[in-house]
Amino acid sequence: MTSTLAACSGNNDNKNAQSPSASASPSGTASASATAAAPEPATLRLLTDQSQAWPVKPDWAVWKWIKEATNIEIKQELQTGPESLPLAISSGDMPDLMSVFPGDAQKYGPQGAFLDLSKHLDKMPNVKKYLEERPTVAQRMTSPGGEMYHILNDGGGAGNNVVYFYRDDIFAKHSLQVPTTWDELYETSKKLKELYPDSYPFVFRHGIGTLRSFAPAFGIYPWFYEEPGTEKIKFGVADPNFKKLVEYLNKFYKDGLFPPDWLSMDYKAWTQFITTNKSFISIQFIGQIEIMNSQLKDGAHLKFMAPPLGAGSQPYLAKANFEEYGFAVSSNTKNLDAALRYLDFIYSEEGSDLLSWGKEGESYTMVDGKRKLLPQFKEPNDLRKELGMFTTGAVGLANMESSLSLSNENERYSYAEAEKYQFPTMNITPPLTNEEKSAVVLIEEQVLKHYEASVAKFINGETPMTQWDAFLAELDKMGAQKLLETYQVALDRLKANSK
Repeated sequence: MTSTLAACSGNNDNKNAQSPSASASPSGTASASATAAAPEPATLRLLTDQSQAWPVKPDWAVWKWIKEATNIEIKQELQTGPESLPLAISSGDMPDLMSVFPGDAQKYGPQGAFLDLSKHLDKMPNVKKYLEERPTVAQRMTSPGGEMYHILNDGGGAGNNVVYFYRDDIFAKHSLQVPTTWDELYETSKKLKELYPDSYPFVFRHGIGTLRSFAPAFGIYPWFYEEPGTEKIKFGVADPNFKKLVEYLNKFYKDGLFPPDWLSMDYKAWTQFITTNKSFISIQFIGQIEIMNSQLKDGAHLKFMAPPLGAGSQPYLAKANFEEYGFAVSSNTKNLDAALRYLDFIYSEEGSDLLSWGKEGESYTMVDGKRKLLPQFKEPNDLRKELGMFTTGAVGLANMESSLSLSNENERYSYAEAEKYQFPTMNITPPLTNEEKSAVVLIEEQVLKHYEASVAKFINGETPMTQWDAFLAELDKMGAQKLLETYQVALDRLKANSK
């Protein structure tokens, strides 16, 4: 939960990441450099994830372009589940490069699985420049002792926003108003249930994890995080507004307004609800608005919905306009120079330009001095599905101008609106030292497990809300206060080191 949600504060990094212009030289610098001095050939194994929205293809053009530019051939290996990374590490036959989350890097790096890349920045001048220009990104990937066990991606973070959207055609058909509060969300969902009895008007697919996206509309995050304006760690579960959120969800559940199998909802099932008039309001990654709209028929249409206010001063979305993935280098790689060269290329302006726009004649043409993507690419997801652009492992520094150039007015509206509702701080915990981790790892596992199981039972009505105070007392007994104090020490250290 804590390892997969990390964010950079502010939007400057994302703006800087889009500096390569859409009207850059049509000749393409990548081909020129490769021709001028072809580097030593190499082959690298790269472990990445598999996405249902853009299934991996071995003949993706990005790997061909990378080989032409760097003389490095990428052999992509796919994770089959959360166990894939630890299995690869324990096998003794790790791929040269691995896509990892910050929590993975913090866990396995100190154990000796990943190289400390801070010691190799002299061989990666483009990476060094990238980190100097994005201090908040560098801060998120630096361990308390100064080690860097991975390099985070940047530039494509807007696509990680999780937003509300609704069927505007259905709302218009029945003269329904877009809900602006959770009370209105409940009443509107009830009306939709009456109109479509076999539907579940409100659908989401990340189980208990979805509460991370709901909670900002109640002024909190549901775990340990930096409370805005205080420089203090807060345990959001203990806030009265979190109880209000759970009470709302219990109310929705009892009235059959979201599916009973919400805890196990997967992408395929969620898609079925959205595309078959079974659900009309959802919260999901922002890119799913466009992906689902391409599948809807007969005038059905989804539109961004401002987050409804639950409690607090104003409605927020989780601050998620950041990249979660990064690259780690195996500590036993036999291709260290090539691995460093690959990373240095994809974080360079040259690499960003190639991997964000592709190659003239293959992915774009020049029109009036500006790049224009070829007509077979109809929507941003086509760049991922057909070419491999912007997929895990195939980009370091993204320039989203190319992707957004394929978005229609409805999708551009979504991205612009989402930025208006970002929660002031990130839903993360500061990095701990090895000693601190050892002292709290079992406590955190126990607290998290009890939190998730208990909240699910409250929502499903298996435990009455009258037991809420006892639930909080049990979390405190398990060590929630100890966790808060430990993370406060870590936050104080992080603030001091950043000055």
